[in-house]
Amino acid sequence: MSNSKFDFNHVRYENQISQIIELSLIDQYGTNGYKSIIKTMMKECGKSEKEIIGNYGLFTNMVQVVFGRIGDTKILDSIKMEINKLERDKINQANTIEVPIIQNKQMRLLIADDEPHLLSLYQDWLKLDNRHVITAENGQKCLEIYCAHSKLNQLQNYFDVVILDHNMPGLNGLQTAIEILKVNPKQRIIFASGYIENIVLDSLTEINKAIEVIKKPFSIEALDDMINNKTLLDKFEEINLNQKEENISIRYSIAMEILNNYNRK
Repeated sequence: MSNSKFDFNHVRYENQISQIIELSLIDQYGTNGYKSIIKTMMKECGKSEKEIIGNYGLFTNMVQVVFGRIGDTKILDSIKMEINKLERDKINQANTIEVPIIQNKQMRLLIADDEPHLLSLYQDWLKLDNRHVITAENGQKCLEIYCAHSKLNQLQNYFDVVILDHNMPGLNGLQTAIEILKVNPKQRIIFASGYIENIVLDSLTEINKAIEVIKKPFSIEALDDMINNKTLLDKFEEINLNQKEENISIRYSIAMEILNNYNRK
């Protein structure tokens, strides 16, 4: 291996570690929480943000200084899991010589709900079947996580599905959807609400887009089915493709008929 290739791989690996640290902190504590933690570390060691998250040894040391032993479980455990996964991937790649491995793409879900017990249920159930599930307890944190992952992974469509409870404090589901669609107009979103008619109409008038809605209360199996329902997704995409040809009332009627038929199954 040439020195230039080694240097490139080493730099790329360090960047991946930095991304793991930053995303893990944002996922757990939001953007403001991340900034607060890093600012405290910067004050303690006199290093810059880039230096701290770019040096795993320094970062772990600062976690111990700032948080003590509780930092292991609150911060480092999740980061270590991701780094170990990265290490395993590197080993697998090193042991594979020009043999393409076909793997099913891991589905990525981002779910926002202000009820912690529901988020825990979603996390435990939906992470099955090769899924990566990230949860947020409000719309603002959901938006921060969405933007952070999109930016750091340089993928506008990083998340396959974003599931939003409509009734949340601060940014509600509709407001969160509006901001997410500014980042990625093609993002698939599913609203969770007890008022399907209102949500469908609001999405058409406020966003000019028909968005899937699952009616609360619902079973986790019903949500799982909607996530996997390609036919339902295709029907809503067809409504949105025809948005210039049909007025809101027609699109509303079509969307409601589709959802009513789906919910009667």
